[in-house]
Amino acid sequence: MRVRFLEADDVRIRFEAACNRLGEGEARRAFSMALNKEGRKSFTQLRRSLAQQSSIPRGAVNAATRFKSATRSTMSTVTSGTGRHLPLSFFGAKQFSYGVRAKIWGRAQTFRSAFVVKRYGGGVFKRTGKARFPIEQLWGPAVPVEMLRNEAYAAWTDQHPRVLKESARLIALMTTGAGFRGRTRNRTRA
Repeated sequence: MRVRFLEADDVRIRFEAACNRLGEGEARRAFSMALNKEGRKSFTQLRRSLAQQSSIPRGAVNAATRFKSATRSTMSTVTSGTGRHLPLSFFGAKQFSYGVRAKIWGRAQTFRSAFVVKRYGGGVFKRTGKARFPIEQLWGPAVPVEMLRNEAYAAWTDQHPRVLKESARLIALMTTGAGFRGRTRNRTRA
């Protein structure tokens, strides 16, 4: 499963207005800088809230999420999350006489009549019928699914007003000529 977040269209409307004032090249530069700055902030907040709301370990969240920066030609950032549902062994599943207990979505949950099979990587299983077999594995949350829920989704959507504010600030700096120059890659010391 793959989930991708793209930028809103109101950013492009503001871009067209800025092109008339500044010129297309400088307006594209200002908007891509604003998109990257605020996009990275919201990406960090998205990762934090994903780990907190779903109890997925932070390392697994970091490995499953990616951020693609905006350029002058693309004018959009992409936040993507990949991966499948994680096994309950990822969440500290422990066997008890009544079943299995694991901490998912911020609280300990009990899975009655479930059992841990160490031979299969500590996976948690449950019988599907009255007989010994067949059994099915129980799964926890997945990063792409959790990206669309609660705090994680709110962290991503909160960036839109900040992008507009940051781009307005950069455009104001560019139009006043307040010494706003691009970064030079090769600086030499005298």
